[in-house]
Formats: sequence, C-alpha cells, structure tokens
Amino acid sequence: MSITMYTEETKVTIAPGVQFPAWTFDGTVPGPVLYLRQGDHVKLTLVNLDPRMAHSIDLHAAQIPPNQAFTDVPPGSSKTIKFDASTPGVFVYHCESAPMALHIAQGMYGAIIVTPRGGMPPNYVIVQSEFYKPLDINAVFKGTPTYVVFNGEANKYVDHPLIAKVNQPISVAFVNAGPNDFSAFHVVGAIMRDVQESGDPRNNSYGVQTCTVAPGDGALIHLLFTAPGEYSFVSHAMNQMEEGATGEFVVHQ
Repeated sequence: MSITMYTEETKVTIAPGVQFPAWTFDGTVPGPVLYLRQGDHVKLTLVNLDPRMAHSIDLHAAQIPPNQAFTDVPPGSSKTIKFDASTPGVFVYHCESAPMALHIAQGMYGAIIVTPRGGMPPNYVIVQSEFYKPLDINAVFKGTPTYVVFNGEANKYVDHPLIAKVNQPISVAFVNAGPNDFSAFHVVGAIMRDVQESGDPRNNSYGVQTCTVAPGDGALIHLLFTAPGEYSFVSHAMNQMEEGATGEFVVHQ
C-alpha cells in the first residue's frame, strides 16, 4: 500500500467562531485516518510543504528504527518510510520534530487503524486532543489547554451527533493524541460491552464503565444500545468535559 501525506500550515476551526493557526498533515486536524489491514506492506511518503520549518512523522503502528525512519524532513523535501503493519490495533501518528510537544499541540497528529485479518474497520474513529494558546510552548509544558476536543473541535458531536441503532453493535476506535492529558472516555447511560486496549483483540476487558487512554495510546470500544434515545459521551475528567470533550450518540429504533 502506498500513501502520500503533506505537511502544511493552515487555519482550522476548533470551536464555534474560533480559528487556530495549525500545523497539519494534509491540511486537517486531526490528520487523515490511515486505514490498514494486518500484514499490509506500507510505503508512506511525507512531503513537507511548510516553507519555514522541518516536520516528520512517527507512526506508532510501525516497528522500525526511529533514528532512521522518523527523522526531520526539511522544507520542500520529502521522505519515504516503509514498514509492515504486523500488529492489529488502534494507533496514533504524530510529528516527531523538536519541540515535539509543540508540534503535536499545533495539530500534527492522527489515527492509524490496523484491522486484524478477517476483521472489519470500526464504525467510528474519535481522536481526543488538546489545544493551547497558539505557539505557546510554556502553556503546553504546564498542561493548561484552552480546549480539549474530539476530532479537532470542541463540542463537535453535540451539534452533529453520531448515529446508532438499537441492538446493533457498533465499534469506536478511540485515540488520545494528547499531548499531555489522559482521557477518561465514558458513555452516559451505557456500559461498554468490551474494550480492547491499544485496539489489539488479545487485550479484552469486559463491562467497562470508563475507558482510560493514555496520551499516545488508543482503544477499540464495542457498544450495544438496547433502547432508543440520546446518549452523551464525554471524557469523565470533568475539566476536559467542560473544555469541549463531549458529544452524543443518537440511537434509533
């Protein structure tokens, strides 16, 4: 499988009426979801369109020497990385360039889904992350975000809920891009049927009320709603919920 990605600066909306000068993969925050299948041979080319600084990419699904693969790509240059998607799971990718915390906080991250052999991709992918005052490395190091969001925008799925049906299982691939805070993913009015830590089917926990995901990690969450209605999902860390980490499933009959 061949993938080409581009690093560039652009403005993105992170809350109603709030624009942010982001550093991005392919012009969006988070960057595009990379859907792979276990056993894929991947060739990823990163093209740096940013005229001012170097960028790079660290792929958590790739088991390769980082000092060779995840190195800086200078402005106007490109780099090709090859790896085998040997382990199924839900992974993060992010910029590795220094200061790495700032590059992530400015928007350079996304999800990688490696579907196991014979499996199906998830119904939904949710990436949690934090936004700080633009270009403020001290705020990032102190861990004082302005917003904590799902898929790049505060309260995004309050106004645009995710859809499910009664007694039809759904799967949610959840990634915490950080750069700093743990997530406490919780669905109000539901118990997660099972959760696979890092998205690996060998890591099953059952009957989970709140799924803790470290920054830089992921999980595959299976849900089954038995009655129609509106079910909020949040980070149960209350400061994060108030900063925008909240959304809603609308479940139809």
